[in-house]
Amino acid sequence: MTNQSLTLDDLESMSNGLGENIHSLLLKLTCKTYDKFIKELYTNLERIICRLEQNKKVRSEDGEDRITEEVLSYLAGCGYDATHDTTHGGGHCDLVVKINNFTWLGEAKIHKDYDYLMKGFHQLSSRYATGTDFCSQGSLLVYCFNKDAVSVVNEWKTRLKLSYNENCISAEICDYRSSFSFYSTHKHESSGIDYKVKHIFVVLHYDPKDVKH
Repeated sequence: MTNQSLTLDDLESMSNGLGENIHSLLLKLTCKTYDKFIKELYTNLERIICRLEQNKKVRSEDGEDRITEEVLSYLAGCGYDATHDTTHGGGHCDLVVKINNFTWLGEAKIHKDYDYLMKGFHQLSSRYATGTDFCSQGSLLVYCFNKDAVSVVNEWKTRLKLSYNENCISAEICDYRSSFSFYSTHKHESSGIDYKVKHIFVVLHYDPKDVKH
């Protein structure tokens, strides 16, 4: 019996037999390569980001940990092994997501200033990530409560280029929210292979003009 011929009843039976969540089992069966794992993960991550942005009012008082826990709760519900503030590499990483032997890391920051974002980027790429074949991608997740978020994104791109080089920003276009997401690729200092980071800005500015202050 191939994966393509599995029915829902088959999956439920396998899930019960293994004592495993059916969503997790499905991910394990479909994510046979690291690239497939990353593609599926970003599809799910995009959905929760859209949800967060559609409910900006209720996020206005949230801190980094509160928002991050919501992101991870959604991913865990999708079947991922998703944890917060877990030791990985050389410290406590905000988001650690795993399926099979594959690992993706995320560092979450509320945008306070660009030095704070750079600190998060360095934590992700040089402290937490092993930079090995099955841990070669991650994300800087930026919760942006500032107005004119696209200007923040463009300024961050400029500063990243100046800190590294003009070629660090990938030519690959993000299929979703391309104004607020982009890739950068850097040689991982420890492993020597490329480490790819998706910079994702979550637009959470809320300042309705029909409300008296």
